[in-house]
Amino acid sequence: MITENSSGLFDDAPPESAPVFPQPADSALKEMMRRLPSSIRLGTSSWNFPGWRGLVWSRGSGLEHLANDGLAAYSASPLFRTVGIDRNFYRPLSASAFAAFARQVPEDFRFLVKAPRDVTDPYLRNDRGIPTGPNPLFLNVHAAADRFLGPVRMGLGQKCGPLVFQFSPLPHSELRSTESRVALIEKIGAFLNALQAPGAGLLLAAEFRNYELLTPRLMKRLREAGVRPVIGLHPAMPGIRRQTEALRFMDAEGEDGGDWKLKGPLIVRWSLAAHRFYDTAKAAWSPFDAIHAADPATRALIASLIARAARSGKESYLAVNNKAEGCAPLTVRKIAEITDHILEADRPIATSGKG
Repeated sequence: MITENSSGLFDDAPPESAPVFPQPADSALKEMMRRLPSSIRLGTSSWNFPGWRGLVWSRGSGLEHLANDGLAAYSASPLFRTVGIDRNFYRPLSASAFAAFARQVPEDFRFLVKAPRDVTDPYLRNDRGIPTGPNPLFLNVHAAADRFLGPVRMGLGQKCGPLVFQFSPLPHSELRSTESRVALIEKIGAFLNALQAPGAGLLLAAEFRNYELLTPRLMKRLREAGVRPVIGLHPAMPGIRRQTEALRFMDAEGEDGGDWKLKGPLIVRWSLAAHRFYDTAKAAWSPFDAIHAADPATRALIASLIARAARSGKESYLAVNNKAEGCAPLTVRKIAEITDHILEADRPIATSGKG
């Protein structure tokens, strides 16, 4: 006798080694993405999540090779026109690894890549993230060019999107004085300025984890270096409204009021819900197949920024982490729907043609 627990004979789950196939897009999603401007690039901060089966991956997909082979299925969705390569922060990838990713996506797809912490973290750290000493490569221009800009340019080519230098946090005690804050901002500004030549033609961006650094001086240094600030939604930073005001200062300084327009691409990374920690969010929300901490106010503010970028004639990039609300693909779609509603006012009113 065969019982339901004695054999996998009647188990209809696909083998884990099966190919990864895209989940077919519904008609409403297809129509919405046809309406949205091509300048809007929405995506997630990574893609290697088995819990997305039925959302991004088809029910018949195997999930054993998601990390290396899942991008083709991911990029087949009309919703996703960018994706983050956050893993590069922890271990720099080779040009051949980037090229392998590039081969899986359409020509109009763009990657948002984080710079290795080799050059953005002031400390060397152990496996638990605890500082063990100063990092001799912190803000080293040659290391940034050799370990990041060069491999990305060679591997991704025209599919290269924003290259994000996320500066790891310093203890708040080290930034209490004005002198210490100014000194660090000037060092970061000099570093980014020096990357202009090796980064020529690339979209460079900067993200921070110390709220003390979000100052007019920092915005001026980024503008001088031709580097875009990332709206980084993370509990370590001020909320989206204050970061938006900083972006407005950078882009609209000297203008006489009115409705400001972006002077460069918009880059938003929603990394972690407010009042959360990565580890607890991961434990509580895994396998990331549903929204657990809905934040409609933040969705609406992000959508309004994306709409502003579209009306300014600038590209926008959004990368959402599962730890933002619990399921990045569902969050991205919600933001797309709000953006579509905002931009509806810009579309011509259809007429019947009758006199």
